[in-house]
Amino acid sequence: MAAEPRDISSDLEPIRVKYKLPACASAVVEDSRITAIGATGLRRVDADVPVTKTDVWHIGSCTKSMTATLVGVLVDEGKLRWNMPVADVFPDILCHPSWRKVTVWDLVTQRSGLGTIARAMWPSGGTVRQQRGALARLLLAHSPAEAPGKFTYSNVGYGLLGSIIERASGQSYEDFLRAKIFGPLGLKTAGFGAPASPGKLDQPWGHRRSDDRLTPVEPLPENQFPPVLAPAGCVHMSLADFARYAAWLSSGEPRLVKPETFARLQTPPEGSSYAGGLWKSELPGIGGEAVCHTGHMGGFFAVFYASPHRACVSVFNTEGGGWEWLGDEITAAALKAAH
Repeated sequence: MAAEPRDISSDLEPIRVKYKLPACASAVVEDSRITAIGATGLRRVDADVPVTKTDVWHIGSCTKSMTATLVGVLVDEGKLRWNMPVADVFPDILCHPSWRKVTVWDLVTQRSGLGTIARAMWPSGGTVRQQRGALARLLLAHSPAEAPGKFTYSNVGYGLLGSIIERASGQSYEDFLRAKIFGPLGLKTAGFGAPASPGKLDQPWGHRRSDDRLTPVEPLPENQFPPVLAPAGCVHMSLADFARYAAWLSSGEPRLVKPETFARLQTPPEGSSYAGGLWKSELPGIGGEAVCHTGHMGGFFAVFYASPHRACVSVFNTEGGGWEWLGDEITAAALKAAH
């Protein structure tokens, strides 16, 4: 019988206190088994409700590797090709000629030339699938901001991938994600948007920081990406489910995609360090090649690292673009405490 995971909550508490975080949590996986897990702090900074090891957290842009994997599923099924021009996915849309030079793989690896678009331009009204169709028409009517081939991080690019997934699969992005990743990996707590219910402390709340002041972020739709951009960063799940997903990135088992597709998704194009929603990196504190991604959304920060035999996920409920170093410090402490 496998041993219970080690409780590393006390090992994380000094970091939480040092950086004045409402809460933080982390879990370590070795050879696909969770060997250590811990959570410490409060669900909301102004309420005496502690987080638990079973709480649900927003993982933000860590969602991108799931979206890239769905594209891999469709390639394996023969419904897409990595080198397929984006314009060919939308034969009924009048596309700017430059989109014939942008491939599905360019979108997956953030080399499409797309940048950002103003929030006021994000489509609204109708169903989410209709909004993604409108986003595709909006983007494809114009040339990307830059020539394809150069890395430019783009959330709207992954929103466009959501529309491509819907075209090729015949399902909504959300349903296809549930069917191809959440279900097979047993991620029963996985969902979309803020983890907590509006007005309730049933899960952690996010926070924004200004100097030393922490302001809770109400778990409302307007404090999230709009659903049209869910493929870029709208998933939430428990710490254990997040760790199970990282374990899959470590092993490729159960087999959701062909081995060659799994390898491709983890191999950046020449001259880049970004592959299929994954950065090439190293495990913090202990070294060793790994893939990783960070995410921040709605007052949360999340990061995963996955290497062939070891993985770690870490979260805290303070939003922090540029706080990757803190995610790494929590991860390094968790990996050290697990041994």
